[in-house]
Parts: sequence; structure tokens; C-alpha cells
Amino acid sequence: MKKSALCALALTLAAPAFAQTTQTLSWPGTPSPTGMASPPSTLRITETPAPATAAPAAVRDTPESLREYERCRMVSDRAAVSRAQMQSGVAQCLKELEARRRAQ
Repeated sequence: MKKSALCALALTLAAPAFAQTTQTLSWPGTPSPTGMASPPSTLRITETPAPATAAPAAVRDTPESLREYERCRMVSDRAAVSRAQMQSGVAQCLKELEARRRAQ
């Protein structure tokens, strides 16, 4: 009798530990007013890989072209007396650099 009492006591004490590891969820928790329970909602995400596209070729400027760009920037920066003039000078230097890149 002592054995069965100890077993019962052990099971009683162990029951909360087992209950913590198992969790049951139901959705919705209560039926709707019409008495119908809605099925659980399901979210499905489908990932479609992007089509493989060729990466654009890396731009390789020649040392001469880079020196010309730096010279253009220095001249336009020194000549500029306002921010607008500096921005237009940089834009012009970039246009010339792009023209050299297309010519290659």
C-alpha cells in the first residue's frame, strides 16, 4: 500500500511537469455565433527564384581617363563660386567620362 501511495504521489507531482511540455492549441477558441467553427487560416508563401540575368560588365577606366576626370574636377571646383556651379561642373566631368567609356 505504501508503494501504490508513493507511485500515486509521484505521478501527481510529475503531472504538471509533463503538462508544461505539451501544448494544444485550437483556433478559433469558441464557435462563431452561428454555431459554425471556421477552419484554421493557412498562410502559404511561394518563393519563385528570379530569372538569371547576366551581370553587366565591370567598368574599367584607363589611368589616362581617370587623370582627365580628376583634372576636370579640380578645374571646375576651383572655377565654381556657388554650389550650383560646382554641381554642373561635376555633371559635365561625368558626361565626359561616360563619353570616354563608350568610345572604348
